[in-house]
Amino acid sequence: MTKIKYELVPSEEQEPNEMKKPLNCIVKILFVVLALFTLVIYTLSGANNSLKSNADPFSPWKSMRLPLGWTNNPGDLSSPLDAKHTTRSLSTVKQTESTEATYSKVTDTESTTEDQTEITTIAHTDEVVESSTSLPASGAPKTETLYALEENGKKYFVNSPQCQMSHPNPFASNIQHIYKKHSYIVCDKSRDMITVNYNVTDSTYRLHKNENSSCCFKQILRAGTSANADHKYKLGPCVKFQQDFLVPTEVSAMITYCRRPPFDKVSQKDAFSFVHPRKDQIKNPTTLHRRRPSVLLWGIDSISRMNLELTMPRMFEYLNNQHWFELQGYNKMGDNTFPNLMAVLTGFNKTYANARCHPEKVRGLDACPFIWKDFKDKGYTTAFAEDWSKFSTFDYSSRGFFNPPTDVYGRPLVLAVEKELTTFQRGQMPYCLGRKPASEYIYDMGVQFTMVNRNSTFFGMFWTNTFSHNDFSMPSAMDERMVKYMRTLDKNGIMDNTIIIFFSDHGTRFGPLRNLDSGFVEERLPFIYIRVPRWIREKYPKLLRNLQMNKNRLTSPYDIHATLRHILELDTPKDKLPRPDGCSSCHSVFEEVDWSRNCSQAGIEEHWCACNSFSDVPTTDPSARSMSTQLVEAINKYVASKKGTERCSRLKLNRISSVQRRGSSNRYLIQLKAQPGDALFEATVDWDASAQRIPAQMPSISRLDTYAAKSRCSSVKETKKYCIC
Repeated sequence: MTKIKYELVPSEEQEPNEMKKPLNCIVKILFVVLALFTLVIYTLSGANNSLKSNADPFSPWKSMRLPLGWTNNPGDLSSPLDAKHTTRSLSTVKQTESTEATYSKVTDTESTTEDQTEITTIAHTDEVVESSTSLPASGAPKTETLYALEENGKKYFVNSPQCQMSHPNPFASNIQHIYKKHSYIVCDKSRDMITVNYNVTDSTYRLHKNENSSCCFKQILRAGTSANADHKYKLGPCVKFQQDFLVPTEVSAMITYCRRPPFDKVSQKDAFSFVHPRKDQIKNPTTLHRRRPSVLLWGIDSISRMNLELTMPRMFEYLNNQHWFELQGYNKMGDNTFPNLMAVLTGFNKTYANARCHPEKVRGLDACPFIWKDFKDKGYTTAFAEDWSKFSTFDYSSRGFFNPPTDVYGRPLVLAVEKELTTFQRGQMPYCLGRKPASEYIYDMGVQFTMVNRNSTFFGMFWTNTFSHNDFSMPSAMDERMVKYMRTLDKNGIMDNTIIIFFSDHGTRFGPLRNLDSGFVEERLPFIYIRVPRWIREKYPKLLRNLQMNKNRLTSPYDIHATLRHILELDTPKDKLPRPDGCSSCHSVFEEVDWSRNCSQAGIEEHWCACNSFSDVPTTDPSARSMSTQLVEAINKYVASKKGTERCSRLKLNRISSVQRRGSSNRYLIQLKAQPGDALFEATVDWDASAQRIPAQMPSISRLDTYAAKSRCSSVKETKKYCIC
């Protein structure tokens, strides 16, 4: 019987340099002193590694809790938290004739235990860059070097003739003023009465009682029918079990009830998930030419690239010190989670996704061509799990799935623990469910899923909302935990054959952070990192050079969908690879993205485009007043045209906050407040100066204040952000 334990992977130690033979006694003495000094340093370093090897156990099959007073372990990461992050300005980059040779050199320096990236430190800026990423692709225009990522004190994520995407400072004083760092919450300080032991050899689970107790479990089952198929669960009868009880393969989730003597009341309730192997599971071929990588999508709702750096510094440092490839110009394509994840999972835009997949109808989403179906057809085992059932991506104001969409599906567990266990809210989110944070039920299931399927191919998506959606500061509570999850995946060997995409859907959409000057970019730029196994890096070096080259180029969720399709056909020529339905010009990020790409070419509507070359227009300008008045009227007409919105108030313009013109176009970004309720809107409108009109159709609009409680009287999902009851 084996437990999966969390251990830190030690970093490589530097070997002492060989010294030349001394020519005289003085040099010999200096050499001896230097050798003794080196020995002391080496001994101290070894002691540090000894501390690393004694890291706390980390198992996805038991509650993971840190003791009170727990502080950051200095051995958790390979470099200190306060290390200066650096980046390279494109103006310092020069073309070379042999990019491939340079990449091969970097590959040869990799550690055999855990990939350690060669780092080039340039000057004090914002991040760590792999030395191999500093080379433009051979097809890049020479003029690209004229567009630096830092000019006149202003920094950019993307800086090209078609897109200047500013890089706000995550640590600016106005952000620090509203940021509050949170500590990890220990949801239950009591000792585990049940530990789940996992046998790696046969992928079985046993329930071990840690004290004299009487215990039983209730199986969690999916129980809904028709329109409620994805919204109901049921519990089986409480089945008593003895010590080291073998969990049946038909049990995928349970709630346990344990009683201490005199056994008259329940002493502890707990919940567990169990991922079992598929009976028809196909082993992954070992021959390199037939080998396929697994895919793991590991997501967090509502975190921008800037906010990741601010609130999760250890995770940010981990990502930048390993073989993770960042896309800094990754721009959302729609307002909230649904359109952005649908673009990733189906390649559809929001309009076509609603028309093709009918999320409001029973069985509508079941017929939708999600990418996990393509992986399933290739023999992959599939999984999908998401926390916070009320607001989950495919169930919020929707019917969800009639049948489980994947081989492993986390929703019945989430429904049960939200209802059956004690809930502790933080930031108006269900942070603790019973004995651990809500998000950890999802990520623990992800670790289980990858471990059970490590010798075959899998496609899994694990998505959380409960520590990020409502409070931009809250991710700080999960910073250490997230690093440990990634270290665990690495320790378990999952990264040897898995492409991992760690990403978000968008940044903060409302609240104090969004209302700052940096809020426009904050909302539109979610973070995304991609981890590629060594064997793919070695077999397909050109694809990796392209991925490196795309770091500071404009990309979108459609490109990630194309990348997922590309993973299934790595040997297919790029001109024969499928393109997303929602963006025919989008393609895999394993192919070089055009440096001068604009938002239209990336499938991004003008309103959601973070390329922000704006000029201010006085709010007292007559055209500003006219545009704003017409915008409010357009909102009123749109809401009135929908059934189920009869109780929504008619809005009136209260105040124009700002008007900005995009470049030299006739497009304007307007921010205004409307009454009642001080509703704060931001919209992009086209202005016909001769007719003094905006178009009759509804423009794309952001709602910048919280509105869930104010719009409950509307039964129409699309109108909730405009409705004031």
